[in-house]
Amino acid sequence: MSTSPLPSSRDPRIDIARGIALAMIFINHIPAQNWSLLTLRNWGLADSAEVFVLLAGVAAGLAYARYFDRNDIRQGVTKVGGRMFTLYFTHLLLFLFVGIACVVGAEVFNETSTLEALGFDTILSQPLAFVGHVLTLTFLPTYLDILPLYVLLLGTLPLLFALDRLHHLAPLMVSLVVYALAQVLPINLPNMREAREWFFNPFAWQLLFTIGFTLSRMSRRQITMASLMPPLARHGLTLLALVYVALVLVIAAPWRSLAGFENAILINPADVGTMAKSTLHPLRLLDILAKLWLVLVIVPAGVGWLASRALRPFALMGKHALEVFAFATLASVVVSIIITLGGFASMLVAASVIAGISLMALLAFGLEHRQRATRRAIALMPPVSVPPLAKTKDA
Repeated sequence: MSTSPLPSSRDPRIDIARGIALAMIFINHIPAQNWSLLTLRNWGLADSAEVFVLLAGVAAGLAYARYFDRNDIRQGVTKVGGRMFTLYFTHLLLFLFVGIACVVGAEVFNETSTLEALGFDTILSQPLAFVGHVLTLTFLPTYLDILPLYVLLLGTLPLLFALDRLHHLAPLMVSLVVYALAQVLPINLPNMREAREWFFNPFAWQLLFTIGFTLSRMSRRQITMASLMPPLARHGLTLLALVYVALVLVIAAPWRSLAGFENAILINPADVGTMAKSTLHPLRLLDILAKLWLVLVIVPAGVGWLASRALRPFALMGKHALEVFAFATLASVVVSIIITLGGFASMLVAASVIAGISLMALLAFGLEHRQRATRRAIALMPPVSVPPLAKTKDA
């Protein structure tokens, strides 16, 4: 275990992991069954959504600490509120463009399955009646439910920082209580779709965000795993994490997607029971936490290959996660329509996956270039001199 698992400066592991998660989300949102073997959900219980929310908590805790740690509460709340509005506005734009793509697919190409699968057929039946639900986030089509979740989770940051001032474990303790209630009580937010509730139950998923936040606060205080537990305990925890990851791999049995291995299972998933994603089942939570622990143990923050050219596209995709996520969501809908019209041909699926991820990377490179150009332009601007106020005679 490195002495600083999550340094307070920008950690390349966060951006790279988010970039890889974005690529996996794109693949999982299109009909590309064979390619989905490359994604996390086929190798365990948790998937890229858990990765994304966990790292969102880490990134948010690091990004806004500079305001709350210097007790500039008003500035901190303003910054958080501004980001929440950006996410909300991005969601509404994404809703509009995804809806247009679905309607074009249905009206022009007679491909209605994507429109129906995402749930836009419901809103098109009574568009005026659903406008209010769209604006209040009480109508969430499939694939358009992660940004609203992030809006709510980001809104908890001021409370998390306030609890953190009481004790560094206070946010986690409160979050665990809310999570436990979400496991036993039917609490959720309403969704006017068939399910009648949010797919990502925010009362359950807030725990992952808070865990990420807590990790960011530990790094801020220079609290390391070495200072929390002796080497023997750390090694034992690593062994337990390896055993658990291996166990969920056996349960997931990704090899069943290969011809001739469809019935090759050692543990029947039906015998384990339903591990609901909506309420972040404890076994799913343990899966992502075990993998997080192993990554922190195996991949130190300063290892040289994290800065390699091969990983740079993913690092930039993770750095500009919001824009890339929005593009990937819209692209996945367009690609799904194209693949369906093309009869799910394997070459078309392969070309769509490669083209989609390549465009996501190109967008990230473009955004990074623009950001750097803007910074250079600001640095070259001459300082603005403000003339002194003219003295006025007393009346």
